[in-house]
Amino acid sequence: MKTDRTPSPAARTRLDSTVRLLLHLRLLLTGVALLFLPRERIDVDILLIVCAFALLTWLAARYWNRLTPQLSQLPLLAAGDAFVAAVVLAVDGPDGPFFMATVLTTSIAGVLFSWRGLMAIAFCQVIFYYAALLSYTGLNGSMPANITFQVLLVHPLLYPIAGYVGSRLRAIFEELAAEQAARQLAERSAAAAEERARLARDMHDSVAKTLQGTAMAAQALPLWVARDPQRASSEASRIAKATELAVAEARELISDLRTNRPDADIATQIADIATDWANRSGIPVRVSLPNTSQGSSIKLMVIAAQEMVAILQEALTNIERHSKASTVKVALEAVDGHAVLRVIDDGTGFGPVSWDSRTQASQELPEPIGHYGLVGMHERAAHANGSLSITSASGKGTTIGVRMPMAAPEDSLGETYAHPMSGTDTSHNAKRSEQ
Repeated sequence: MKTDRTPSPAARTRLDSTVRLLLHLRLLLTGVALLFLPRERIDVDILLIVCAFALLTWLAARYWNRLTPQLSQLPLLAAGDAFVAAVVLAVDGPDGPFFMATVLTTSIAGVLFSWRGLMAIAFCQVIFYYAALLSYTGLNGSMPANITFQVLLVHPLLYPIAGYVGSRLRAIFEELAAEQAARQLAERSAAAAEERARLARDMHDSVAKTLQGTAMAAQALPLWVARDPQRASSEASRIAKATELAVAEARELISDLRTNRPDADIATQIADIATDWANRSGIPVRVSLPNTSQGSSIKLMVIAAQEMVAILQEALTNIERHSKASTVKVALEAVDGHAVLRVIDDGTGFGPVSWDSRTQASQELPEPIGHYGLVGMHERAAHANGSLSITSASGKGTTIGVRMPMAAPEDSLGETYAHPMSGTDTSHNAKRSEQ
């Protein structure tokens, strides 16, 4: 008996949740059945069997990830579970609450096993059911009044029916996972296309124009050498500065390509960007990231992660150009199902300004903020269904907050989008960075 093909991570998450729910229901029904066991039939052996069955159910729900490989390799464990359940059923009766616990066992088998394995489990449970029914009849000395057509025929049919329901749940979860994977791949392709278009625009607006102007000046340089050597010297100096500018712009674009890695988690990208910027600008950066020991988990869809990274890069660029800050703090945390990134500097600031797109989306940004390039940040946040907040005061620095909706675990392709990075507080400066 073998399980079906290995499900995708998204399907596995749903399947595990479903199996745990069914096991919890089975545990509950076992407890109810224990309360309704006939007193005259309760002895130490029966109590031990019922308690062992309840303990097995609890352990299976608690350590399901460890138990799944064992069930795949040792299918007799499932048959043994059905046998123990039949012993309790022989005492409790075929129409008691414990019967539904045995039906849930077949549903679990439908979620876990292939059709061949499912039918084997269902067949064993039907055989054990009739054996328990015979034992129950023997304990009563005659055919009890509650042994009806439903008990004789309908109840056994519930086992394969419940197994079919479990197998259909598995198929539905796998179909949903396949659809999500296709949607996520399409989103990644769209995000990559957008990024290529952005880089093309940036190259056209920066490097290409700078090089074009440099080329025109270089073409005219021989004429100035012949006519006006002093002007030629000035033009040569201007060409050299323009070339240095083009090199700097090209390096910045290359840096964007290197730091924009959709295959890395969002915490790693943020730490890398902050480190590179601190080393380049000479401004110390203190980075606060989720601590994995606390079970933090921040997962973002592709577009949300891409826009958060772009906003961080823009914010750090603005700090370097305009704020005259001596220190910067970059903090990432999970708040109410959202990933919240804050970039805080102790620079000159502006305002006073307190603006949040969640409550002031219809209002235009104040004029000084537009000078700092925050309009584009707001547009990026809105593009990913996020929000942007700005708090600043003259001489008291600026705080930029980015809030993006987190993705559910099943919405992530493995660890593609974002997961926690160890370490709670790291510092960077121009010459050395520690994380």
